[in-house]
Amino acid sequence: MRRRIFWGVLFAATVGLLIGLTAGAFVRQRQVDANRAELERQAEVTANLVSSEVGPTLRSDNRGAVLQILRQIRMIGGYDYLEVAVINEDGVNPLVEGAVLLPRLRLDSFEGSGVRQLDVAGTPVFATARTVDVGQVDLLIAIGRAEPLLENGVFTRPLTIGLVVGVLLALAVSYLVSGRLGRRLAGLEEAAVQLADGDFGARAPVEGSDDVAELSSTFNYMASSLQQAQRRERDFLMSVGHDLRTPLTTIRGYAEALDAKVIEPEEIPRVADVLHRQTDRLSRLVEDLMLLARLEAREFTLRPEAVDISAHIDELVQEHRVRAEKLGVRFESHIARIGTLYVDPDRVSQILGNLVDNALRYTPERGTVVLTMAGTSEAVYFEISDTGPGIDEEDVPRVFERLYVAQRYRPIRPEGSGLGLSIVKELVDAMNGSVSVTSRPGHGTTVTVTVPAAARPL
Repeated sequence: MRRRIFWGVLFAATVGLLIGLTAGAFVRQRQVDANRAELERQAEVTANLVSSEVGPTLRSDNRGAVLQILRQIRMIGGYDYLEVAVINEDGVNPLVEGAVLLPRLRLDSFEGSGVRQLDVAGTPVFATARTVDVGQVDLLIAIGRAEPLLENGVFTRPLTIGLVVGVLLALAVSYLVSGRLGRRLAGLEEAAVQLADGDFGARAPVEGSDDVAELSSTFNYMASSLQQAQRRERDFLMSVGHDLRTPLTTIRGYAEALDAKVIEPEEIPRVADVLHRQTDRLSRLVEDLMLLARLEAREFTLRPEAVDISAHIDELVQEHRVRAEKLGVRFESHIARIGTLYVDPDRVSQILGNLVDNALRYTPERGTVVLTMAGTSEAVYFEISDTGPGIDEEDVPRVFERLYVAQRYRPIRPEGSGLGLSIVKELVDAMNGSVSVTSRPGHGTTVTVTVPAAARPL
């Protein structure tokens, strides 16, 4: 990982260096072109100035005055060379002796525009010339600068130095960063491998507050969640094993007693009743385990239909009222008349059946369980309240975990699998509804459920 980061930064730095050098060469050429254009513009201005100043003096045949004017113009323009020649039928006649630009410009092929580089005594000179009409004759004005249009290295040298220094700094920083980042990523990789091998206590090192630190924190949160899930799964399996072992032990004991013929004939009806109840308990636990597994894997189907929801709940209430009376618990219901609703009636019955069964398990004799229903054309709302022992505040967020309530709170009536609340949660989630619990120790518990109507088929 560290090598990949380092070579990646090196490649990026090299590409940046090449792009920078290319851009520097382009900028330099643009500047050279701009300087050529400026020299040509100065030539135009100088030609006009010579025409206005030298022309009249030239007609007066005052050669000394002409030379003085040319020296002043050269000084004003800052030229290294300023040469003027008269063009007439005799040819090109320089006004000053020792002209160096005019002979080298090859005026026979020079069209009066453009900048040329001349070699004057081993020194490069950039020169250009213009022709102006001053009346009876034409003047050829040539100007030249000995310094280059752009000093060698003005752009290239500092740009190259800057880029090279930048690349070296980038490599140094990348080496340091890749080392630190590589160690952190190696720690994250090692923790991931340990987690994959089943070590749910593995954690990645968290350093700083950058993206890698955030990734490590997220990984640690995931590992912690998996560890908690593993712990809950282990506790669940241990609890299920205990719940399975209890009825099996009872059944086995009575079976051995019957086989040994140590049970009196008059005791056989009682033993049969015990075996029947333990078998029902075992069967319900297995069925709830299979149902919860299907719900968690979403391997079940909702079958919504148009239902008179109030009438449907009335039937459910009658069934549970009979059972509540046998247990000595008062069962009240307040069912609003809301008409037809498009829901899955079997799943609604499962939800309310589990909630009422759970309330009856924890409500003492002469206690009260209340079922309230309200709703609209879009959803139905249920509230199941009991006068049981209640739930501690810190346990409320975990009541829908498998067997959590059954392990933490001893039911008054132990029948049931202890998975009812978990099944309710999965069913309500599958129907895009919501379920919540409010409770206070000594004041009972209230469960509120919202089940939205399903979309009708077109």
